[in-house]
Amino acid sequence: MNFIDFIIGALLVNAMPHLVFGLTKAHFLGLFGYSPKGNIAYAILQLIACCLLFYFNYGYDALLNNGIFMGGLTVLCLYFIFGKLLVSFYGKQKPE
Repeated sequence: MNFIDFIIGALLVNAMPHLVFGLTKAHFLGLFGYSPKGNIAYAILQLIACCLLFYFNYGYDALLNNGIFMGGLTVLCLYFIFGKLLVSFYGKQKPE
């Protein structure tokens, strides 16, 4: 394991809270400020940087054969796709 692997993992893991805080419209400091749109943009930037670093370091075949990376990437992509729906669904429920 080298330093680039650490950066790849840190980018992938750090994209998740910025995406969640952006979707829930919470103000959380990111590269583009405290705004929710800025946090979503920062999460997308981190995802792109993470994938590019992995691709240039290991190649496309290693990307598909790395189960841990693909699992983390799948969870993050599912949050990108369904996150807004989940926030709107659970945000409308009233406590009993």
